[in-house]
Amino acid sequence: MNRKRISRIGKYVLVTMLLTAVPASGWAQRMIKVSGTVYNIADKKKKVPFSGSVVYVYSCKTVAAAKDLKNSLDKDNTNFALFMNEDERAETDANGYYEILVPDNGALVFKAGLNKAILEKVSNRMKIDVEVDDGIYLKEVVVTGELKQIQPEPKASRLIGNRFYPYNTFLVPHGEGNKYSRLIVQPYVLNCVTNDTVAFLKPLVYDGKEYHLTQTRRMGYDLKRDPLEPYIQSRPLVNERMVIEWQDTVTVPDPNVNYSCYADFCIEDYNNVPFRKTYQINTCENKRPLKFLQYDLIALDMDFQKYPEKAQVEKFDTEDQVELNFEINSDRLTDDPKNQESLAGIRKKLNLILNEPGALLKEFHVIGKASPEGYYQQNLQLAQKRMQRIQQEVIGVLPHAVAERVYQNPQAEVASWNEVAELLEKDSLMETAGFIKKVVRELPDQMNRQGQRIKASKDYRTVIVPYLEQLRQVKYLCRYDIYREPTDKEVMAAYRRKGLNGMYTRYEYWKLLQLLKDSQEKEAVARKAYEESLSMKRPWVLAGNTLAKLYLEKDVTDTQILEPLIDRTIFTVNYERKNMDTGRTEIINPIEVVVNQLCMYIKAGDFENASVMAKLIPADYKEFDLVKAYAWAMGGYFQGGNTPEETQRATETFRTICQSSVQNEAVMNLALETPQGNAQADKALEQMADESPVKWYLKAVTEARKGDVGLTEAALYLVRCFNLDQKMIVTAQNDGEFTKEIVETALEMYKNQ
Repeated sequence: MNRKRISRIGKYVLVTMLLTAVPASGWAQRMIKVSGTVYNIADKKKKVPFSGSVVYVYSCKTVAAAKDLKNSLDKDNTNFALFMNEDERAETDANGYYEILVPDNGALVFKAGLNKAILEKVSNRMKIDVEVDDGIYLKEVVVTGELKQIQPEPKASRLIGNRFYPYNTFLVPHGEGNKYSRLIVQPYVLNCVTNDTVAFLKPLVYDGKEYHLTQTRRMGYDLKRDPLEPYIQSRPLVNERMVIEWQDTVTVPDPNVNYSCYADFCIEDYNNVPFRKTYQINTCENKRPLKFLQYDLIALDMDFQKYPEKAQVEKFDTEDQVELNFEINSDRLTDDPKNQESLAGIRKKLNLILNEPGALLKEFHVIGKASPEGYYQQNLQLAQKRMQRIQQEVIGVLPHAVAERVYQNPQAEVASWNEVAELLEKDSLMETAGFIKKVVRELPDQMNRQGQRIKASKDYRTVIVPYLEQLRQVKYLCRYDIYREPTDKEVMAAYRRKGLNGMYTRYEYWKLLQLLKDSQEKEAVARKAYEESLSMKRPWVLAGNTLAKLYLEKDVTDTQILEPLIDRTIFTVNYERKNMDTGRTEIINPIEVVVNQLCMYIKAGDFENASVMAKLIPADYKEFDLVKAYAWAMGGYFQGGNTPEETQRATETFRTICQSSVQNEAVMNLALETPQGNAQADKALEQMADESPVKWYLKAVTEARKGDVGLTEAALYLVRCFNLDQKMIVTAQNDGEFTKEIVETALEMYKNQ
């Protein structure tokens, strides 16, 4: 652009501003709000918002200044940036989103870590997204050795939560073993429903004193290469009769089915295997001391205001329209306050658009209109004059730089006589309207002759002329985009319009999860939002917890939902950790998430992991003591302990559950399987209502534990239980607390009563 052309443009702008009384300095540079997202494109398959570290965004008034800043940043010289004002700097949030004010002809510079700075000319754009290849960050991998859980004193044939306690006594007859042989016992657990093998337990290996010596002499035997060497017992295999007491503990996947235990017995020497047999060593009738434990689970929602999401400005199309009336045969507006008010409103609206950083004028259309009386060409010229006058008055307030970017389509037209007829029909003047339509039909495309004939009618002055005034007008149409935060109504309207197939920002999801009242709708939105966050490798805690809470409320189990939100290496909840890259504080293991996951594991029957979740919750969260106690009790941690801390926790767990209800007191005391526990259970059972079938079932258990002395009483109590609830029959038939004789006696009495 040469100097002469610049001079001409300058004069034109100066004259325009003087005419419209707008200060020249007001339009030198227009500040606009630019927003966007910085994406990391290291993964070629999918770009994700830049969240690994902060991206700094700098606003420059000129492109030249931006180039200087970029060169400085690329040389790791941050002096330029340090002396910039606060409003000239911004940084991305956790979603890679930024907002900043910048002149519409300025430039932005983006600096992400050690990457080269990126320069983007604004060029009147209000949304600028940037892509940065920042490499793929490998998450820290914590490798931990998993210790076996401390096991309480095993009890015979019990199934407590996920823990199965098989036991037996193995008798080796005289002569079966000798000092030159090896005895191997390999126990394994079966699911009684599917007959599938659940687990192989630790083998028992008994070697004769001469077994290894003979092997070494004959074949250079190396004990270190023997895979059974770790399981060799200190007690040797001998020729005399041996009694081997055995018990073990195994974690089973489903605590709601019964399990049995088998064992392979093998005696071998260095020549052959003289004995091999398989025996069932535990039946499918398991003892379940905690099957009648009462407990209520909870489902916690998170406080959305503690985890706010920043609204990203969005584009909204807006449209305004108004009509202005003119004097007859003139381009002057009628002396009508409504006209002046409308014209002032147009100017005010345009000024608001110009002064709003988030607004952008797109289109401005003026349509001039003349009434049909008189000659058509004269009327058309009059319509054009009216259109031009309004356009000059309104567009004149716009700066040249803005006006030249606005799409304008001025139009002039003459109203037809049919339009006059339509106005008459609206006021029920059907006869006059019919006359006009008849003239138009008889003289098509001859507006001058149509006007002459209609003007000659007797109703022209008194009836028709007043309606012509309504057609002497100018219409304007203004379309503009405005970038702002969506309102609640707009978020809901967008959801009703787009449904689950639509794309939403994190802020819109945040709003929807609060606005939606229907649980099914909320669940679907939460699932979609959470799955999207998982695909971005940035699991969103609010969406995940909301989904888990809804699942808990409708008794659906899915322990995988919340697992990505829990860090098991942090042994507490609500732990605040500052991200050294972004400077943002993160909440690790929110209490609501941990409690909901604890309840989810309890529902799933995974009491081992439930116990882990319970350990994460500190003791000062007293309101969760009961649900923690349920988890520990069902995991078997209510008696014994290998350390003082474990013993104290077991004692507190036992006491907490006993205090929760009379039935729970009876159940927990029976679970001890001690005479004192049975006596305490009897006392608690006396306080239960006689209408409760559980009362009589548990009383039958206490009698059955007395052996033959309590057989009759146990059967009688079972009959009372069956009378109240027939479903208890199957429970008793599969309960290891009762012998086959007790159950058969009770059933016979029940049928013959």
